[in-house]
Amino acid sequence: MIMIVFKITFLFELAVLFSQIAFSQADTMITRKETITMKHFSLLVRVPETYNSEKAKLVNPQWDKLVEEWKDTGVYVLSFAFPGESYTVSGAKKEVRKEIVFADNLKVVSNVVIQAEDMEHALELAKSIPVLAYGGSVEVREIPKKISK
Repeated sequence: MIMIVFKITFLFELAVLFSQIAFSQADTMITRKETITMKHFSLLVRVPETYNSEKAKLVNPQWDKLVEEWKDTGVYVLSFAFPGESYTVSGAKKEVRKEIVFADNLKVVSNVVIQAEDMEHALELAKSIPVLAYGGSVEVREIPKKISK
């Protein structure tokens, strides 16, 4: 009799344990089904006029590491640098000038497109851009329409 009560108790506890595991897995599945709509953001990276190729060589390994982290976490979409010459077209006469445009002593050197939940998230990600340590800045703008690869 004691053995039967023990077996019934054991089976009951086992059933309770399995039901808890099943509910736990069901919650996990529901959580996995929830999706967060990610938005695309443009990070316009600017550096001061004093930023030169020596500083860029120091920063490149940090950039590489950051881009790999962003790729691993699904943040990175694409990026491109603006090396070399630049031109501006301006005015009604559409005058073309070969020039580098500086604003507040900073020039645009690259654009990085990321995906983030919202502007606050994008701003937090932008704070990890390595050129900030060298007097650079990052302008963050939401891209109204997602970029397809």
